[in-house]
Amino acid sequence: MIIYFFLFFFLSSINLMALEVEEIVSEKNIKAWIVEDNSVPIISMSVTFKGGAYFDPLGKDGTATFVAALLDEGAGNFSSKKFKDEMNELGMKLNFRSSKDEFSISFQTISENKKKSFKLLRSALIEPRFDSEEIEKIRNQIISSIKIKESNIQSFSTQQFEKSFYLDHKFSRNVEGSLKSIKNIEKIDLEEYKKKNFTKSNLIIGISGDVSKSEMKEQLDLTFGDLPEGDQKNFYIKEIKRLRTGEMKIKKKSPQTSVIFGHSGLDRNDKKYFAARIANYVLGGGGFQSKLYKKIREENGLVYSIYSYLLPNAGGGIILGGFQTKNENVDTTLNLLKKEWSKIREKGITQEELDNAKSYFIGSFSRSFSSTKSIATLLNTVQTYKLGIDYFSKRSKIIQDLNLLFVNDVCKNFFKPNELFFTIVGDSF
Repeated sequence: MIIYFFLFFFLSSINLMALEVEEIVSEKNIKAWIVEDNSVPIISMSVTFKGGAYFDPLGKDGTATFVAALLDEGAGNFSSKKFKDEMNELGMKLNFRSSKDEFSISFQTISENKKKSFKLLRSALIEPRFDSEEIEKIRNQIISSIKIKESNIQSFSTQQFEKSFYLDHKFSRNVEGSLKSIKNIEKIDLEEYKKKNFTKSNLIIGISGDVSKSEMKEQLDLTFGDLPEGDQKNFYIKEIKRLRTGEMKIKKKSPQTSVIFGHSGLDRNDKKYFAARIANYVLGGGGFQSKLYKKIREENGLVYSIYSYLLPNAGGGIILGGFQTKNENVDTTLNLLKKEWSKIREKGITQEELDNAKSYFIGSFSRSFSSTKSIATLLNTVQTYKLGIDYFSKRSKIIQDLNLLFVNDVCKNFFKPNELFFTIVGDSF
């Protein structure tokens, strides 16, 4: 099994620019996008169910996270230990995770063991045991995680930001839940979440690796065929119509202050998205090359790092950022950040900055997705945002065709310094 372990990290020889992506449909009408790659004996699959923590029951925040942590803790005839032993024996990797707007599954196995591996995944999805002993074990683990994050100033400031920024939207709830809500979750809540959300109509699948289309159609039916049909109308995520602005200060004893900030953004399939993403790369997403880093870190030495990025949530995209600084430097850092935010809105970026950003986004895309796992994830993501199966062939042209006038016009409307919301956690006030 040692040889196979290293194969998981072996890069595929696929050239992303030449990806042959096909949609397959099984006899039970389960759809998936697939890229065949026989260069290594590995199959990777990325699966998502729309909704994630958004569909946690009222007062039981963290239910989706609880389910995700329990699915490989026993299913069908397999106890928790036997399930994991079987995974190891098969050379199989399986991870379940919930975010605010989706429940995701990362699956990877050796191709010669595909039938047994897919069967084990099916068991986790269709017949999880939710044994009382494992429920209490996971409950205690989640409670410990919540406590640890509450004591970490960056995690705590992020949670407090989301709680206030999203106002009355369900995204304001912590994905992990709270100490109170986790204690309220019972076995029936876990079973109901699985029953309502794990449905065929709510299913998105991306596959890459050493498996033929005909074989994969068969495995799709065997793995997901027994899920209930469901109704797409039940998985609607409410549009984010209002977001908080201004500042919220929370006093917490610490030598450093943690600041999280953001405002509304763009949907992923908005035609202005790449222009905004390139502009943000110049402002705060380009690491050492970004304007925020150069002004606040290099010129003034106020932070170790500072960043911003676009987050295209279902229901409405946002732009987020953050930094940590000494308590006495908070006001100076905030003023410099606001000035840079206003400057890019008013003046935009230069042609040189645009050209450099284009080169980065075109080059990094092909370098970043060279394993079966990352390709499967990409196939899933493109379906999630409804970008079209031809996205892989047209992406570079979309970026290359962006001109400076258009990007700077987007800057005028995208960056909103007066709508920024800051959560400031520390001992500086």
